Amino acid sequence: MNWFYIDESILEGDRRQGPLSFEDLQLLHSKKQISESTLVWHKGLENWITWKEALDAELSSHSEEDERMLRETVEAILKERIEEFQKKSYAGFFIRAGALIIDWFILAIIWEAGVHVLDFLNLIDYNAIVEASNTFIEKYSADPMSGNLSEEFVKIPGMSDLFLVWFILQTIYFIAFNGFLSATPGKRLLHLKIERADGSKLKVSGAIVRYIFSLLTQATLVFYGIGYVIAAIDPKKRALHDFFARTQVVHTSKKSSDSSENSDLKKD
Repeated sequence: MNWFYIDESILEGDRRQGPLSFEDLQLLHSKKQISESTLVWHKGLENWITWKEALDAELSSHSEEDERMLRETVEAILKERIEEFQKKSYAGFFIRAGALIIDWFILAIIWEAGVHVLDFLNLIDYNAIVEASNTFIEKYSADPMSGNLSEEFVKIPGMSDLFLVWFILQTIYFIAFNGFLSATPGKRLLHLKIERADGSKLKVSGAIVRYIFSLLTQATLVFYGIGYVIAAIDPKKRALHDFFARTQVVHTSKKSSDSSENSDLKKD
């Protein structure tokens, strides 16, 4: 845009100077060659205005432009996050149960190997534990009402050691896989992952918190597994520990599943 200004130092003739850019006028003002009261004009203005008025108008327009750009940027980010949220496919009760069964199966293999290693190192007597367990099974098979089943089972010599090994392995397994990979092998096989409620990645600290609360969920197995069953009715398919840890389990192959569903609809 071409600007003109009135040179007040010229006493006779045409005192209009220009064309100049707005930046040129700013430079002249900084050199005190024009003042705030100097009249300036550009094509489109009905009348001449002072340099101060022109400067204020320019600053105001920049402020409005910056505000508009900021608003549009925020709106674009919010729209993107909303679309991302809407695309999420939450993992339901049955697929999560399947993933947990796979994880327990893998853990059982690791546990079995660990127990044999401890037996080899003479840290536990595995054969003695097996014999005591067989005696326990024979006793309760003959008379299931002969005593306190759970209490006597825990008191089998060496059984507490086996439980301790299981607990240690389970703790390392779930915290390590969820903290570093956002999913255990069982979840990865079924294309699931754990994330925070806001959609961000689960960190090790979050995995620790989630695991601690998952022990509470496991404890509800004596109450018909209510801690897990609530995932069947919650809109986001969250189990009890997900509520406390503020996490959720989602499908990682949502787009591909959507595409296959759409293709099936087209075939129909």
